Amino acid sequence: MGRKKIKIQTIKDERNRQVTFLKRKAGLLKKAYELSVLCDSEIAVVIFSSQNKLV
Repeated sequence: MGRKKIKIQTIKDERNRQVTFLKRKAGLLKKAYELSVLCDSEIAVVIFSSQNKLV
């Protein structure tokens, strides 16, 4: 059984959007770390929040 397909669109509820942002940010940073270890390279990730703050 696979995961449920989600429609990619803006999340209306501010709290749900923030929770999703934090979870996906953590996943993205983990993937970047894994890539740097596997390829022995330096990786840069730049993320801005919805309030245009550098995270």
